[in-house]
Amino acid sequence: RTLLHIPLVDDHGRVVDIALLRRLVKPRDLPVSAVVMAGGYGTRLRPLTEELPKPMVLVDGRPILERIVDQLRDAGVRRVSVTTHYKKKMISDHFGDGRDFGVDITYVEEEEPLGTAGALGLVERTTEPLLVINGDILTGVDFGAMLSFHQEHAADMTVAAKQHEVEVPYGVVESDGLRVTGIVEKPVLRHFINAGIYLINPDVPEAIPAGRAFDMPELIGYLISQGRLVASFPVYEYWIDIGRKSDYERAQRYAENEGV
Repeated sequence: RTLLHIPLVDDHGRVVDIALLRRLVKPRDLPVSAVVMAGGYGTRLRPLTEELPKPMVLVDGRPILERIVDQLRDAGVRRVSVTTHYKKKMISDHFGDGRDFGVDITYVEEEEPLGTAGALGLVERTTEPLLVINGDILTGVDFGAMLSFHQEHAADMTVAAKQHEVEVPYGVVESDGLRVTGIVEKPVLRHFINAGIYLINPDVPEAIPAGRAFDMPELIGYLISQGRLVASFPVYEYWIDIGRKSDYERAQRYAENEGV
């Protein structure tokens, strides 16, 4: 409920500028540790990823991972773990200990790919929630708002969810047995999809088995089976998963046009 921006007007009441709170006040440290999952091969982005790990692919002249690290820093996150495997040295050489980027970076090296959640079992234990984000996402999600949501609902895990629309390019026949009850022309189906951003309580990684691949859907399913609360946090800001060439091209256009 904080006022984040106000319009500045001239003597005639016309808006001439906007004052942003983040430009006037240094953000408070966010009481989370971040984990960026950056160990994947990025096979769907070949040939771009033949020379670079996917998180180091450039979007408007800057690596995707650098954009994520800057976003975390600007949100008040100070401790970042980066999980690595494929071409890991290119990542560590670029970021070092994170000092030049305003954060403290440590690296978690996967000897073998451990899936989308397995590497969390290797991350140093903390008393703070873990903010986990895939290393191939361009988004404007408010991490502070997500943390407040997570705490307000006393969740064990919070999953960021983005609404996705799919248009069926045909008329859909509705029926009751053999009887046609109607036809809907080119309906738009809307679903919330996993946005690849999570908040998990400090004890959750204890549920991750050691020494084998383990994915986020498995972790979510396990927590649900144990009666623990997995909450859904809706993402209304821009969100692009740069996993395919078409998505990468869309991210390039967005970054160039919006200046992000």
